Amino acid sequence: MRFHLDLDTGSGPANIGHRQSLLLMGSCFTEHIGRRLSDLKLNCATNPFGSVFNPESMRQALTRLLESKPFGESELVEQQGSWLSLDTHSSFTKSSQQELLTTLNTLVSQWHGHLKTADWLLLTFGSAYYYEHIMQRRVVANCHKLPAKAFTKKMADPATITDSYTMLIQKLRKLNPELKIMLTVSPVKHLRDGVVENNLSKAVLTVAAHGIVKANEQCFYFPAYELVNDDLRDYRFYEADLAHPNQQAIDYVWQKFSGSWLDPASRPLLDRLAALNTAFRHRPLQEDTQAFADFKNAQLQKCRELKTAFPYLDLDTEMTYFLQR
Repeated sequence: MRFHLDLDTGSGPANIGHRQSLLLMGSCFTEHIGRRLSDLKLNCATNPFGSVFNPESMRQALTRLLESKPFGESELVEQQGSWLSLDTHSSFTKSSQQELLTTLNTLVSQWHGHLKTADWLLLTFGSAYYYEHIMQRRVVANCHKLPAKAFTKKMADPATITDSYTMLIQKLRKLNPELKIMLTVSPVKHLRDGVVENNLSKAVLTVAAHGIVKANEQCFYFPAYELVNDDLRDYRFYEADLAHPNQQAIDYVWQKFSGSWLDPASRPLLDRLAALNTAFRHRPLQEDTQAFADFKNAQLQKCRELKTAFPYLDLDTEMTYFLQR
């Protein structure tokens, strides 16, 4: 008997490996995949301004990075003595306006450089709903718990998303002609919008994503949403909130992603790095033992062997830890 579909996710024309650079942007689900890629020492950067859920805010952020447009004082908001931006996650809140501007504009400069040289841009759409600031007359990425009356909630339509991203991709390709783009829809349910509304939102995003892929060369679709909602299709694969995929679901999506999109030739290296990650996270009950010292020496030797064979790997954090006595 078959209890799930075991969905075949297919493969793109180019497999992703350690010699390529990746940029990821989108909902919180992006953070999970980005963390897996980083743990395996692939060259990737994730969400410069924190998680972004709606396609329009994501497009605005990418346009800013593409044009290397700095944030200005007029774009920041003061709230209870702290400064924040409606275009960034709350983790960017600072005590001074200048500190926040410096932090954000440093990221703009860095990511403009990343966009010039990246091989892949992975975009995960989370929700078709977005919020427009009434006074500023613009879409925001984060409402920061400001009064609801300051915003109007709207839903994007698929054609507008497809058209706006097609124009954006044309501009990106002028900066980086070799850039390949992967689109996904997040399996995280936005139940606060309502069950029916969440399904409508995901349908809009799916139609838009496929429209973008169809309209643009070197654009691909990875079915993260379908893997959780149609392949696994069971609430035992969700956290207690019944909205966020649990660790088993994330592992399954990662297994499908890595199996179909990462370079098969890198599999032995990925296995060695996965084992090294496990060793790096290991913490014994007592660290001041000869057995643990021997363990760390053995792992340090493995790091050195990896660095010799693959000098482009960044193992500084692991080597520093294993060197500690």
